[in-house]
Amino acid sequence: MFNKFAAALHHAVEVLAPTQTLLEDFTFHWKSVTHYFINTKDDKKPVQESNIPSHLDNMLALLTQEERQVEDDQTGPCMEYLLQHKILETLHTLGKADCPPGMKQVVLMFFLNLLGKIKQPLLPHVNVYKPVHNLIKVCGEVRAGPTEKEEIQFLCTVCSKLKQHPYSVNFFLELPRQKSKKPRHNSSTSAAGSSSRTSLDDITQPEFSLVNSLIALAQSPDSRIAVKACEGLMLCASLPEKQAAQCIVDHTQFCALLAERLCTLYNALPLSMDPVDVDSVEAKWGLYMLSDGEDTNMFPGKRQLISLLSWYDYCDQVIKEAHPIVGRSLANQIRERFLVPIMEQLLLQSSEVGILTSTAHLVKFVKMTSSPALLDVLIKFILGEETAPEKPGEGGYKLRQRLIDRCDNISDEICIMALKLFETLFLKSNGHIITNLVLRNLQSRVYHGRPAPTEHNNQGSGDSSDQRSSNPRDPCDQGCGDTADQGSGNPSDQGSVNGTVSDSGVETLSNGPESPTLVPDSPVRDGVPDFVSDPESEVAQASPSISVSSSEADDKPNIHKIVNSFLGLMPEEARSSYLTGDIGYDTYLREAHRLFRECSVNCLPYDWPNYATPLELCPNEAFYEGAFLKILLDKLSRMLDQTYEVNLQVTSLLSKICLFPHPHIQEFFLDPYLPVAAGCRTLHSVLLRVVSDLSARIKAIPDFQKQVLVVRKQLMGMVEEDDSLPYIDLLEGVIVLEEFCKELAAIAFVKFHAASGRT
Repeated sequence: MFNKFAAALHHAVEVLAPTQTLLEDFTFHWKSVTHYFINTKDDKKPVQESNIPSHLDNMLALLTQEERQVEDDQTGPCMEYLLQHKILETLHTLGKADCPPGMKQVVLMFFLNLLGKIKQPLLPHVNVYKPVHNLIKVCGEVRAGPTEKEEIQFLCTVCSKLKQHPYSVNFFLELPRQKSKKPRHNSSTSAAGSSSRTSLDDITQPEFSLVNSLIALAQSPDSRIAVKACEGLMLCASLPEKQAAQCIVDHTQFCALLAERLCTLYNALPLSMDPVDVDSVEAKWGLYMLSDGEDTNMFPGKRQLISLLSWYDYCDQVIKEAHPIVGRSLANQIRERFLVPIMEQLLLQSSEVGILTSTAHLVKFVKMTSSPALLDVLIKFILGEETAPEKPGEGGYKLRQRLIDRCDNISDEICIMALKLFETLFLKSNGHIITNLVLRNLQSRVYHGRPAPTEHNNQGSGDSSDQRSSNPRDPCDQGCGDTADQGSGNPSDQGSVNGTVSDSGVETLSNGPESPTLVPDSPVRDGVPDFVSDPESEVAQASPSISVSSSEADDKPNIHKIVNSFLGLMPEEARSSYLTGDIGYDTYLREAHRLFRECSVNCLPYDWPNYATPLELCPNEAFYEGAFLKILLDKLSRMLDQTYEVNLQVTSLLSKICLFPHPHIQEFFLDPYLPVAAGCRTLHSVLLRVVSDLSARIKAIPDFQKQVLVVRKQLMGMVEEDDSLPYIDLLEGVIVLEEFCKELAAIAFVKFHAASGRT
């Protein structure tokens, strides 16, 4: 009975007061807003004490309800009314004047909800984009103003709409144009096209107000506001419209301010920082930063360093995502405002502490850089732009030469830091790095010994199988003096370089156990595991770089001879890895496959040849290694007298160079049978000299192998360290040498096997 009574009462109310249309309701609420300003005398009364916010909320609710009822791409009567009566322009005027107090906040919320909740594209309408554009201009005017939150929400909503419809950005570009008569606009039609180009005539000062307002808010003391503003700036910079990108570069301070902030944050760092601390910091832009109390590894300057690296990451991401015009401009601004005037001076200083700190920062920047444009700028800042072959005595680019010289500094810390910088560079995908440091001096192939006129063998390729069979050369004959007599001249000697060659062509080591390596988790060669010589192994077959061809069977013996030339370098009494239980090579080979595959993928854009340049096309001139290779080979030749840490860094850097899939690198670094020109040295010939020196020293040290084993166990953590051991640098150097030879054998196998698969 009660339900029937309620229904009857509701029917009576509908009869007495029939339901109004949406347009009538919408008109009622808007007129209520305008009547308030007509009838109210007190303009100091806060807007929150009036009914204006509720009326505007109701208007927005009616617009969203109407949109659900009309067909797609149709404009309902309420929206027509809003456009024809220029309601948004009126609201902008009230918001700009902030009358009554708090009106600006209410207007901002109405605009952002209108743009956010209405699905149909509104920005192309002249009576929408004009008031939106004008409202954009009043955002960010007051630093730390009371409406910052609403301002950034409104601006980010506009940015998201521009991301959905990039062409709409042209409505917000104020660019000089010829004066023309403005055509009449129909408020219900799109203003795209000519109308958008004639609505802002007679502009003398080009401007991109959206970007300018976001820049202002990006400097807010409220980090949440600043982060949101930076997100909006990234959206604007990434728009595909060329005109917008050019306007950002030419008519805003976007690029300059981002680079200047990088300078400000860098100058806030302490003058001295531990490179280990610098390397340990992980910072990404926009991520929450722990407070000092929550951070268990706090050190002086860490918060400032995190701020710097976070901002650097933001700049890198902007350059990566932005329109190429914006990306290149920002990268150049970072070079001109930060790298050259600040970083270069610090890197060229003579203070040891300053050198370590600035180089550690540079290594961190290189590691973090992912955008090709910024990486290119950073690399050319470090190395210069030269690609022509070097000549002895030439100074070249000053910073490059200074950094190379520091690889052989009297301070091991500076030496290691410089070597780490170059190793970090080689891990980046940019062809200029390997060209500038290595290939520019190998490209002419003048390191290759020329055949005598009477010889009739094929010298067109450094790894020709015909050349090997018709003119085998002992690697010991190639510029290594008395090495053969001391370490490897006798095939029956357990330290033989060549050993014996079986009927199958596979070289074996006589009178000695199989060369084992470290266990996979050994700290001796961190990240450099052992190697498998079996070409039929599971890992070898899994490599995409190895393919089966009809010539593979003929090439295999040569591959094994090359591999065993590295494996057989160490004298038997200097070997210690097999004494700790290491019996396999699988891990070295697996790691070599992985690293070579990654390096090959990175090098695909370089369009390198598969084969070495024919000798008849190479000039007949003296060979110079270049400053970088010279210092690396010099360091390698002294590895028995250097610290363990320096040797690890040198060998790690050389192994990364060996991985590059260029035929001249493969030939120069990994072919022990290469006939070299007079006075030239290769990686293998330097190792031969080191082994020769080692063979002479072993005789003067009692129980040499036993002492090497003790040191190996110390490095592996199997026994406690004892720094008082005599010859500690020599013993550690021997261990690094043994592992480096096996690492080179693994790389040589993978690369030569891959090369044979391409033939």
